[in-house]
Amino acid sequence: MAFSTGKLLWDRNTGHASDSRRRKLPMRNARILSIGLVTAVAFAWSAAAVEHAHELAGYCQSLERGAKGAGRHIYIPRTREALTCWGYMRAMQDLPVLADENGHRIMGACPPEQTTTLQLIRSFVRYARAHPSELLGNAVVAVFRALGEAYPCPH
Repeated sequence: MAFSTGKLLWDRNTGHASDSRRRKLPMRNARILSIGLVTAVAFAWSAAAVEHAHELAGYCQSLERGAKGAGRHIYIPRTREALTCWGYMRAMQDLPVLADENGHRIMGACPPEQTTTLQLIRSFVRYARAHPSELLGNAVVAVFRALGEAYPCPH
């Protein structure tokens, strides 16, 4: 899965490439995409909003206990908790590919392209069990940390 933002932005006034704005474009697009993805998850799951990381961890533990199958053919329980975890982590699965203009991953995680949503969920659940004090805050921050620990980027 590769994500690329264009490196060239045309200046509408001159019809030439804009050099000053081109450096800011990838970061701006990454922020817009990140905000869009998080907003989409928030609206899609508004009835089951996740307020804290410990709440998401509980939902994901529930999903993990009830998941059946292997690889890309997974059955997950049809519960609000399991669906909330799946949707949240599915959205997070798209974020690690975002990079700044220097190629550094914004999320700080580099999972292999073939990593499944269930593998990300298991990584988060392992992190949650190992770092219970980290679950008092924001769920996004905890997921970023969990994935960064599970899938560190090469330096």
